[in-house]
Amino acid sequence: MKRIKVAVIGLGFFGMRHARLYARHPAAELVAVCDLDPRLRAEAERLTGATAHEGYDAILADPAIDAISICLPDRLHVDAAVAAARAGKTILLEKPMAHSTPAARRIADAVEASGVRLMVGHILRFDPRYVQVHAAAAPERLGEVIHMRAKRHGIRSTAARLGDRSSILFYMGVHDVDAMQWVARSRIARVYAQKRQVLGNGNEDALQAIVNFESGAIGIIDYSWAWPDGLMNGYRATLEVVGTKSATYLDCADQGFYTVTDQVMQGGDTHLWPEVNGRIAGDLADEIDHFVLATRDGAPYLQDWREAFDAIPVLDALARSATTGERTDVAR
Repeated sequence: MKRIKVAVIGLGFFGMRHARLYARHPAAELVAVCDLDPRLRAEAERLTGATAHEGYDAILADPAIDAISICLPDRLHVDAAVAAARAGKTILLEKPMAHSTPAARRIADAVEASGVRLMVGHILRFDPRYVQVHAAAAPERLGEVIHMRAKRHGIRSTAARLGDRSSILFYMGVHDVDAMQWVARSRIARVYAQKRQVLGNGNEDALQAIVNFESGAIGIIDYSWAWPDGLMNGYRATLEVVGTKSATYLDCADQGFYTVTDQVMQGGDTHLWPEVNGRIAGDLADEIDHFVLATRDGAPYLQDWREAFDAIPVLDALARSATTGERTDVAR
């Protein structure tokens, strides 16, 4: 079997998982990883056998490496992605594409100028629950979309850990903006948002918005980072779509697995990246598998990167509206 040679830039929560998945994929060879943290470099070398570097210059200069996973914080995506594109590497870029529309455009320009392939890691595109909602919302089944509602709530320790280095919109909200536009088969054109910041974490505690789609559909977005850390699984998410013929919805309040003690009831991950028999399974494994095989075979990626780009102007508009208190058009 032909194998592609890959490397991972950034060994945080997602980067380490990317590295482990590549290391065990039969069609991939993990050649190198990099991170500023020597402890993470040592851990990656131990788990995968890949050569670890402090920076990514040596990785991008290696002509043997075909593809790169970029798993840095969103505000560090631009320089790494532009450099990888100029080096002629195929890129898997963790969501969001970038932290602002101008930053995403810099990446887009570099990708188009160099002719490299880019996939953005929108994991919900590989989640069977969201994929089935998308199928159920096909126009021949759902009819015309009347209204939608997306909710994604997380715990306050996540917001505290990220501080002012990220935003509820770009860290969490990109999931639902992308999913809503995908499921609705229409882009969001206008938003009106409000936010609350009272916990002192350096970012929004909650943001809620009404959105208008180009199709005429209306939607509600409900984000929160204010839940106490006892929230089962650390998050809950829902998506509802009502059309002229039918309706469809999903509820990810739990994942069907629980442990109970005298003190607490807890859940566990059965969908996203669960550890099963010593291996990472679930949506992230499917995403990496798709990237590896489509890259090797020259097949189209499940999501065109231009659709991933389309989420970023919406996030910018939501941020502006929440700051100004005014209805805001999405500038593309």
